[in-house]
Order: sequence, then structure tokens, then C-alpha cells
Amino acid sequence: MQKFDFENSIGFIINRTAKVLIQAFDQELRKDVGITFSQWKVIITLVNNDDSLTQKEIADKLGLEGPTLIPIIDKLEKDGFVIRKVDNNDRRNNRIYLTDKTKNDLDLIINCGFKIKKILMKDIPEENIAITKRTLENMRHNIKDEFDLCSPVNDKQKRNLLSEDISGCNNS
Repeated sequence: MQKFDFENSIGFIINRTAKVLIQAFDQELRKDVGITFSQWKVIITLVNNDDSLTQKEIADKLGLEGPTLIPIIDKLEKDGFVIRKVDNNDRRNNRIYLTDKTKNDLDLIINCGFKIKKILMKDIPEENIAITKRTLENMRHNIKDEFDLCSPVNDKQKRNLLSEDISGCNNS
């Protein structure tokens, strides 16, 4: 019988490292800011997009389904980190905005990321980090190309894709 040493496989090592990284980051964010890693991703997405996006735009950028994102935004709103307002361009949509509280805590929020990155990269030469990043990106592209994978899509997009002939993905 053939055996597979999964603990030494690159996929397992990547997954195991990602889980520990997220756990450590989540722990620091909870302790220092009072938010979770999932909430941090929403805040940083807003920061990187001029402080305002629709819920759908956030979900698409994070590769999340709408129902997964809603409780994250609910909690951020309840804790005063974001506010929802009806989109002036389309009243069917809510836009999510950062609050002054979040803007005031932004250095602390971002510094949590730098702290974890410093620990993660400790004693690893920059050259090795650059090689690792290129290698991981190449692996991601190899898998996407081989299995014709696109970036995450929402349910409506999935239904539309099922009714069309899909010839490939152009997404990064």
C-alpha cells in the first residue's frame, strides 16, 4: 500500500503556517485593539479603498459570501468601528464607512500587523523571503491555471457562470 507523508508536503506546511499566523495575529488584535482577524481584514480593505465600499464590494475583495460578511460588519458596527449608510448611487445597497474611532486607532491596528510580521520574519534573510513569495505566487498560479480556478465569486455570479461557457480565468 502506498503512503503519503502529508506532514512534509508543501501544501500541509503552507496550511499549518497560515493557521498559526492567523491565530497569533487574531490573539494580538483581540488583546491590543479588541477586534478579530476577520474584522481586521474588513477594516484594512476599507482603509485601502478610501474608507468606503458596499458590503458586496467588501465581500468580493475578501473572497467571502455575503452571509459570512454580515455578522462581521454587524459586530464592527456595534463596537463603533464602522457605520452603514444607504448608498446614494443605489439605495438597494449599504456602504460601509470607517468611523473616527477606527481612524484614531489605525496606527495601533496596523502596528499589530507589523509586530506579527516582525516575529514571523525573524532570522530569515530578505532574499529568502522574496524567493518564498515568488514561489508561493507561482504555485498559486499553477493551481489556478491547471484547475481553471477563478477568484471567489458570489452565488449570483456562480449561477451566471454555470449558464455560460467558461473559457478561462483572467483574474490574478
